Amino acid sequence: MKVVILAGGYGTRLSEETHALPKPMVSIGKMPILWHIMKYYSAFGFNQFVICLGYKGYIIKEYFYNYWMRQSDITLKTSPQGNEIKIHKSNAENWEITLADTGIDVQTGLRIKNVQEYIGNERFLLTYGDGVSNVDLNALIRQHEASGKTVTITAIQPQGRFGVIDFTEDLTITSFNEKGKSKYINAGFMVAEPELFNYLGKNEPLEYAPFEALVREGKMGVYTHNGFWKCMDTLSDLNILEGIWKGGNVPWKIWE
Repeated sequence: MKVVILAGGYGTRLSEETHALPKPMVSIGKMPILWHIMKYYSAFGFNQFVICLGYKGYIIKEYFYNYWMRQSDITLKTSPQGNEIKIHKSNAENWEITLADTGIDVQTGLRIKNVQEYIGNERFLLTYGDGVSNVDLNALIRQHEASGKTVTITAIQPQGRFGVIDFTEDLTITSFNEKGKSKYINAGFMVAEPELFNYLGKNEPLEYAPFEALVREGKMGVYTHNGFWKCMDTLSDLNILEGIWKGGNVPWKIWE
């Protein structure tokens, strides 16, 4: 399955960093949070990524274009005829990354629609480019497959500021609200069938009309996660994540 990562927003709540960088490129432990997210998915065997670019997307393109060089030890011999490069070793991952410009002032629903050609008629994983977790992706996918839903999202206990959801005992979502009070909130880390594209096309957030329509039709499921999750929404969140990384006990670092 391919992993679609939404990485095109302005990140205005983290303006201390995002005036110069797209939010997914803000670093935790000297590596972009986008890299942390990709490493997490890769640890489960998912190595094909479609990254939805927008604000300062060229920075993400340039980073991954030069990623192999960044991760390698090399000997460089220069001459008037050109450079000769000898690679000694490389720590670059075996990733396939599609970097797609999905627009600047474009909402999440349309961003996903704009990469449909790179996904095709296949089930795909979907997440935001600013959150890390230790959610069990295998269990999430198993539940999604058994449910027959069009979309399954991961829900966690609320921490404020985020959209909230309500669901029944059979894990079917009954309401999806951008703001409010509820026992659970949407943490991203989603699984979607290609049928989702039928609900997309307008320049609107994924969480509004598309999800609302799926809820009305009983096609949206939920996977509850009681472990770690943190969104890098503000400078305070960034500092917390940096502190976790420096502390050494990093819940989302499941790779060697």
